[in-house]
Amino acid sequence: MPAADQNTTPPGFSITLDADASVPRVVVTGELDLLTSPQLQETLGALITDKPSGRVVADLTGVTFFDSSALNVVLQAQRQAAEKAVELELVPSPQVSRVIELTGVAEHLSVSEEPPA
Repeated sequence: MPAADQNTTPPGFSITLDADASVPRVVVTGELDLLTSPQLQETLGALITDKPSGRVVADLTGVTFFDSSALNVVLQAQRQAAEKAVELELVPSPQVSRVIELTGVAEHLSVSEEPPA
């Protein structure tokens, strides 16, 4: 049986980027897991690197599943943002909020319950 294609994006998953807004925003929909988390890591990493300072919003309100690999990506992005003097603000879905709450990492993240404008 052939191995699954690692570059296949699951149905319903998307990452969109509005880098031209006054506050750059990454919008994620669908499942963030071992297969899709690297795409979020790449998008956030590039945006944080290209942003000399200020704020970046990761809108995760459309995320329906969020696992430990996705949490690791968010925590790494937070560290990278702090090193670049960029504020990374997360706007979580209930599923994302639950994982953040259960793992006790909320104090390491800037979480907003308000959807970005």
